[in-house]
Amino acid sequence: MATPKQVKNKNITSKKANLGEILNVQNLGYLQRISEDVLEVYLQNGSFNSKEPWFLKDNGGQEYVVLPQHVLKNIISLIRKAHEDRLRVELERDIISLTPIDFDDVMSVATSRVESLRNKDGSLPHINTMQLIKDIKKDHPNLFLNLDSIIGGRI
Repeated sequence: MATPKQVKNKNITSKKANLGEILNVQNLGYLQRISEDVLEVYLQNGSFNSKEPWFLKDNGGQEYVVLPQHVLKNIISLIRKAHEDRLRVELERDIISLTPIDFDDVMSVATSRVESLRNKDGSLPHINTMQLIKDIKKDHPNLFLNLDSIIGGRI
């Protein structure tokens, strides 16, 4: 027998639920085109609130979300932070896979290189972390164990 949580999740995925229903939205509105460059917003539920999004639907059934600028900035900031956190985890994984002598030293060099790649707007481009760490190993071989020499008996 399905649990209430499973039934709730099934209902969300089984019928086409709109974002407003999923998020339990308070500010619902309807967009009506007055002319080519003029739209009117009619509130169906809720009231104007500069701290919350508005969920709007036009007469064609198209749904829109209008966000206050500070909310959008917060969302973008959270996405950037998540991207940087993921990048850090990938760097850690790739550093460990190449057997560093001192993890923190390699991470410091990697962080410096990553920061040099940062765009003018503060964002980071896609970075191949394994290639970055391989380049660091090539430029700074003293930061990594040379397993070939250890296994071969040449220390």
